[in-house]
Amino acid sequence: MIHRLLIACMLTATVLAGPYPGAAGTAGSDAISKDDSRFVQWASGHLDYAFGANVSSTWRTPAKAYGQATEDVLDIVCLGDSGKITMYFPHPIQDGDGVDFAVFENSFSNTFLELAFVEVSSDGVNFTRFPNASLTPAATNSIDATNLSGLAGKHRGGFGTPFDLAALGAVPTLDKRNVRFVRLIDILGNGSAKDSNDHSIYDPYPTTGSAGFDLDAIGVIHRNNGDFPIVRSGINGANFEIEWASNPGNQYRIEKSVDLSLWQTVQTITGDPADAATAFSLAKPADTQCFWRVVRVE
Repeated sequence: MIHRLLIACMLTATVLAGPYPGAAGTAGSDAISKDDSRFVQWASGHLDYAFGANVSSTWRTPAKAYGQATEDVLDIVCLGDSGKITMYFPHPIQDGDGVDFAVFENSFSNTFLELAFVEVSSDGVNFTRFPNASLTPAATNSIDATNLSGLAGKHRGGFGTPFDLAALGAVPTLDKRNVRFVRLIDILGNGSAKDSNDHSIYDPYPTTGSAGFDLDAIGVIHRNNGDFPIVRSGINGANFEIEWASNPGNQYRIEKSVDLSLWQTVQTITGDPADAATAFSLAKPADTQCFWRVVRVE
């Protein structure tokens, strides 16, 4: 009798497991460590942040999702129930060989998983959602990662959920070599939200204080450097700094924009005659959001 009971339990566990890669640390997992050498840049700003219900003011700081992922569970911005945020990057993400970026949440375990839809855009207006699946059959606070695909939050803190732009197919409004924005939308975990196959999505619900998806960071594996690579860019104290690979004597135009449609020339300079890179610095603009690019003058 005992032998039969053990067999029954084993069969039940097998039925509950899903068809997708499992949690970080398990065989075949698609989780990507925050320290993976493939990451070449991280989200550096946001366009909008609309927090949902049940978010304390402590967790409403979008800048905590800038830069590299950490294992500090407090270093996050919380979306709240059905909240959303759009992040942008120093250089566009592009579709490369394999996964292109990864989203990091702050879960303390492999099973307490708070989920979000992931959408991308080239222009900040037209967004395309990644196809997704949730096979969790009913409300629960313990989620099996093998039942999840195409949803951020699948892995515990310190490990990112990967996304491959190739999964989106051909989208007329999306330039997959020039993806500038990633939008995350919290999934209300009571089953009212549906996956791409119209299945109900469940995750821990209800929660309070820091309800919903907690964004730690977004790391980029494939970026579009344009005609030449950008060595570094970002805010350093009171200044904005950018450095790019350059040819001595070539002319380069530094431009900025607040909406990605109209670009203003800030300065035109000549490539450093004594180095293979040129650096530029100026006082940080007062604009609440600002995009930068370097254009080679023909």
